[in-house]
Order: sequence, then structure tokens, then C-alpha cells
Amino acid sequence: MHESDALLTGHLADYRFHRLQISCASCGRHGDYSVATLRKLYGNPPMAEVPRFVAMRGNCSLALRFPGKDCDARFANRAAPRAVEYLGSAFHAGWTLVLTCQRSHQGLKSVKPCREPYVIDLGSLVAGLGHTFPIDQLERKLCCPNCGSAHYDLRWIRPREPPATEQVPLRQAG
Repeated sequence: MHESDALLTGHLADYRFHRLQISCASCGRHGDYSVATLRKLYGNPPMAEVPRFVAMRGNCSLALRFPGKDCDARFANRAAPRAVEYLGSAFHAGWTLVLTCQRSHQGLKSVKPCREPYVIDLGSLVAGLGHTFPIDQLERKLCCPNCGSAHYDLRWIRPREPPATEQVPLRQAG
């Protein structure tokens, strides 16, 4: 996991969004979970342990092995910046939002997800939803721009720090 992920710090009760997405590359499972339901099932475990608990409940053979170090279940969504609660704040701070399609079925047929991740234009979202739209409610408003699927991962990318400029000594007159 990336060090920028706020998902791995704290406990489940500290997570401020209502839903979590967890996926496993080994067994191909992907799920969208209510944080309230996870709290009822598991109490208040450390966030780093939640994907493994979910995989164990789904009878994933890798997760059931003791001590569970082989389990490949991970958070699929990336936490929004904790310092930024509203869409306008994220836009002005220079955050980037990337949507990756995770559809697996269309109608009754299995299909592959769209290939390319999409960089979401935060300016358009701010224009449509407003500066004070809460980031934690954004998942209910989006869909894949290519296929319209409601199954997707969102990843917030931290803005780059501007490069430090060298101090150029001033020439002295004289």
C-alpha cells in the first residue's frame, strides 16, 4: 500500500466514510462494504487487518492460513485526503481523482472492466455539485464514464509539492 493511504492508520471506528471497497487479486473477488456492517461483524479492529477479516469470512484459502501473511486482500479504494472535506477544497489544493472501472457483469454476462483509468475533472464536479459538496458522498454520484457501471475504484492523488527554488545571492552594488 502507498504511504499516502490514510486507510492503514487507526481503527475501523476512525474511518470517516460510509463504505469500503476490498479486492483480492489472487482469488479475483471484489466487494463493496458498509463500514457500519463491518463494525457489527468485527468490532473495531486496526484498519490494516480489515481486508484479511473480510477475506476470511469469504472462505478465502489464503486468508484462512495461519498466520494469514499470504492473503492478498487489499483496500480497493483510496482514502480521500483527511485535511480536505469538501470538493472545492480538494480542487483548490490541487488533488487529482482517478476512477478505475471494476465492472464484472453486464446483464447476465461476464464482461471485462474498461481498460483505461479516467482522471476525473474536479473543476467540472465542483461546477455541478458545488464547492461545499462533501467528499465522502462523492461515491454515490459517480459512475464509469465509459460504460456507466457503478462498480469502480476511486484513488486520490496527492498534489506535488512545488520544487524548492534556490536562493540566488543578490549582487552588491559597488
